[in-house]
Amino acid sequence: MYLGFLFDPLYEEIVTNTSDLMVYMVWHVFIELVLPLSIFVAVMLTFFIDWSWIPLSTYERERGHNLEVLKKHLLE
Repeated sequence: MYLGFLFDPLYEEIVTNTSDLMVYMVWHVFIELVLPLSIFVAVMLTFFIDWSWIPLSTYERERGHNLEVLKKHLLE
């Protein structure tokens, strides 16, 4: 028995024609690949960028942990 559509049980989507299939595929590639990878790259860049160029007051330095110490602690 040949049914002329595809059904995705995870998202409960029915795809019935080629244009819907292309939109469905692009949407899944974006949601499942591009978005998580961009979030991962953004988080990794925050660890690898040298943030010491940002001027801090003496009060701010005394109040919080040094970013270099946090990086060393996380990467050890």
